[in-house]
Amino acid sequence: MKKIMTLLFILIGINLFSYDFPLKDPYIATVFGSSTLMTKGIDKKIPIKYYTTNFVNTREVPEILEYQEDYKFTMALQEKEAPLVFILSGTGSSASSLKTENFQKIFYTAGYHVVGISSIMNTNSLVSLSFEKMPGNLMNDGMDIYRALEHIKPFIEKKAKVESYNLMGYSLGGTHSAVVSFIDSNNKTFNFKNVFMVNPAVNLLDSATILDKMFNDSINNNIDNFFLKVNQIITNLSYSQDTDLNNFTRNPEKILKSLKIDRNDLKMGIGLIFRLCAIDVNFLSDYTNNMKVYSDTKIDKYDNLGKYFEKVNFADFEDYLNKVALPFYKERYREDMTIKDLGKLADLKIIDNYLRNAKNINVVTNQDELILTKGNLNYLKKTFKNRLRIYPTGGHCGNMFYQENVDYMLKTMKGDR
Repeated sequence: MKKIMTLLFILIGINLFSYDFPLKDPYIATVFGSSTLMTKGIDKKIPIKYYTTNFVNTREVPEILEYQEDYKFTMALQEKEAPLVFILSGTGSSASSLKTENFQKIFYTAGYHVVGISSIMNTNSLVSLSFEKMPGNLMNDGMDIYRALEHIKPFIEKKAKVESYNLMGYSLGGTHSAVVSFIDSNNKTFNFKNVFMVNPAVNLLDSATILDKMFNDSINNNIDNFFLKVNQIITNLSYSQDTDLNNFTRNPEKILKSLKIDRNDLKMGIGLIFRLCAIDVNFLSDYTNNMKVYSDTKIDKYDNLGKYFEKVNFADFEDYLNKVALPFYKERYREDMTIKDLGKLADLKIIDNYLRNAKNINVVTNQDELILTKGNLNYLKKTFKNRLRIYPTGGHCGNMFYQENVDYMLKTMKGDR
């Protein structure tokens, strides 16, 4: 009888704590779930405002990029004293991106002051904030972001009473959250009460390789296939009568089938988002550092950039590493530097001892995460132990706005686990 009761208890427990995220396919989840707010009771409108500040005092911003000279961030403040959370955006995303804004709505509704911070790989951050303008070195990127937060802090405190400072980030922003927290553990400007990492990359080189391959394989290494598929999807959209994305989570397969979109097409879409970021980083890092890989002459303010992007020609992260970043680091630091050395600079292991002991940091990821290798996932398990929660499904950031995920995030950020 005792054994039977124990078995029933286990089965009931499994049922009670089952995870019912509706998008089971990791690629469907990544494409459609990552921007869909599947949480009740979140304010649809909050007083988000755009702000700008200036960091560029020691170097000239190229004419063609003068429109990005001022650093931009977003902010929504409570009318009373409240904790504040900085939200670090994912790869290439701006502070006003839909994903970052959704997180701002979630935390603002929960009573936080919120500040949205653009990815260091976003054009505005790379031009107006980044010291070396060569993103991918985690410690350098973290210092850039930290400098921005320090600069913004007194501006915030003139407008609102801050109970405590907190930090969270998703995707690359999740990775950067760990590094920024490490820097603050030494500088003590914020003394972050809680840090929450959502679907972070562990090694940027590993994740970039996965994403490069995802896009290249999806088009059989022929960019013409990409344009042909895009034209086909646009045509299908114009004729389809079943494309209500508000109801997508109820029957995603049906809508995708009506559009003749298969898993390979989803991979192409995911890879494309990151490829567009890679194209920007290739061009901007090359031009702002005068590396002369894609642009060997000064570009005037009103020049047509088409010829330069034609030379970039869908360059990926591997191109960035080999053609731009590695030559830069060889010239600035050490002539015998290798891609493997760059990989070490882009790995969370550089702050391994800190992460193992930082009790204020919590992490969530998914068992079917697309940007992690098995080794990366094992590293998260060994490093964060009971501070890591792994959801069975969700792909890359596909479930971060799901009710259960949001509830856990808010509970954890309040210190209740």
